[in-house]
Amino acid sequence: MSVASLRLERARRQLAAFCRARMGARPVVDCALQDDALLLRFDGEPGLRLEWDGAAWRVSWRAAQGWKPWPQLPRAADMTVLIDALEQAPLHVHW
Repeated sequence: MSVASLRLERARRQLAAFCRARMGARPVVDCALQDDALLLRFDGEPGLRLEWDGAAWRVSWRAAQGWKPWPQLPRAADMTVLIDALEQAPLHVHW
């Protein structure tokens, strides 16, 4: 397994744990691997996309015109920084 694949899998596990900790009676938030990106989905619909660019995670949110940089945190060098931002972002209404 390549270093990039290991980094992606580790990030997927961290994000999946974050989602599991926020599920209520039904799973509304989950994490999925798609190609070389992680998707944070809300009720099955992609909401955030995370892509590793070699130095940091690029964070995008789904807009009507396609994927746009997430205003709260467009890049994060570490997954824990991203998870902290998710905790405080308007997206928290999903959990």
